[in-house]
Amino acid sequence: MALVRLTDEPLRIRIAPSVSVSSARFCLAEIAELAGGDEALRRALGAMELGASPLPGQKRTFTRQQLLTRLRQHGYDPTQFTIEMPDTIQITRVAQAVGASAVEQFARAEIQKRTGVDISRWRLENPPAEIALPEGALTFVVEGTPRVSERSARIEIAVQVNNETRARYSLRFQAPTSTRTPLVRAGETVQVVVQSGGVVIEVSGVARAAGAEGEVIPVYVPETQKTVRARVAEKGRVEVVL
Repeated sequence: MALVRLTDEPLRIRIAPSVSVSSARFCLAEIAELAGGDEALRRALGAMELGASPLPGQKRTFTRQQLLTRLRQHGYDPTQFTIEMPDTIQITRVAQAVGASAVEQFARAEIQKRTGVDISRWRLENPPAEIALPEGALTFVVEGTPRVSERSARIEIAVQVNNETRARYSLRFQAPTSTRTPLVRAGETVQVVVQSGGVVIEVSGVARAAGAEGEVIPVYVPETQKTVRARVAEKGRVEVVL
């Protein structure tokens, strides 16, 4: 390939010893300051891809010799530029940290919202490790349906950056050991009492979780095909929490 020789004012390429990039592959404009020369040339050089970026939060080296090689590969004569850079530079991929507490809090809130079971005092058996992800809009998404039994709960969570899944967690929670005596067990038919405006309505329901006196559990009411939150009043009897 014939090298392009320039006749205008030399273009200057300045690269600091340490630079940061954000994308999976980086171009010259992301690591260098381009000045002088022709504007069209600056744009073309700036868009020139130089290689793969390190993983989020990680570093890699890039050398002056690698830059000269890339320039020649793209048809430029490096001697026509003023290049100011060390023999070796460090490139860091910008990242955002996703902490264990954020994932855990989201999981606990989603389990209670979707099942009605309060697991705030349950122990997380497999705390997630902190991870580094690319910069962008961070969201947590529940995959599938949380599974809750009398003594345990499991939930699958995807961590997304700009709507792209970057990590997945499967969290397991364990109910605390206690001496409480459940008055209602999961799957048991119970009498559901609803009090509103002085009117008392009683219907049959199915407990979705076990509960001792005073505890709030989810109860499915076949007549309405809805699940309500109800407080355990006595054995086989619950009161809807309004």
